[in-house]
Amino acid sequence: MLNWNTVLKYIKGRLALPSTFIEKNDEQIKDWIIMTAIPGFSDYFPDEEYTSVLPTNPNYAVPGKTNVYRFFDEEELDIYSIKECYFSIGDEFITGHPPFGAFNFEGLKCWALSVFKSRFFKPFSDWNRTYHFYEPNQVMVLPDAGYENFVVHYEREQPHDLRKIPSTMKRIFMELALAEVMIQIGGIRSQYGDGRLTTPFGEIPLNGETLKSEGTELKRETMDKLSEETIPPIIIDIM
Repeated sequence: MLNWNTVLKYIKGRLALPSTFIEKNDEQIKDWIIMTAIPGFSDYFPDEEYTSVLPTNPNYAVPGKTNVYRFFDEEELDIYSIKECYFSIGDEFITGHPPFGAFNFEGLKCWALSVFKSRFFKPFSDWNRTYHFYEPNQVMVLPDAGYENFVVHYEREQPHDLRKIPSTMKRIFMELALAEVMIQIGGIRSQYGDGRLTTPFGEIPLNGETLKSEGTELKRETMDKLSEETIPPIIIDIM
């Protein structure tokens, strides 16, 4: 699991000069990455979470609207979209969904046929609910959910402790974080020209514009990689 210690070591290892001097401390670097790299990464690989909506609770009500409800992210992260809403199984029973599964192989055929007919009929029934997401955290349900609690499956910004960054995307995320910090540090150093900065650690060659340019290019390359990772694989069946 990726953590801040690993990310900061990677960035400082790539950025530090012989003096080990970097203009920002760990907390400042972390805050900058949270502000820039995490939202950018989340645009391509958002986190998914579930939460309950309690229509009878005033905290979830939207004043003046009987079929629109608030839902809340426990970590107060930005919500991007709704993937699915799950309502009472009673609606499924009304449209003919069997209440129990198949008990043996012979009964599987009849059970599967009943499930298929229920799913086929439901979109045309009065018990088919639709939903729509309104930013920042509202969902409209038609027909109205009334007194029935339901669950929202939604996409959100990646948690700021990095615990849900996919294992296969750790390297790309660290490169994006590095790029954002390079752009920031390069912008700071470019304010002093391209000479040298005298510090208690000695003279430091700035090269601010170069660092900023390299960071911008690394960010472009990283965003291209993220875009490529979101393209679904194409399977060609050659007969």
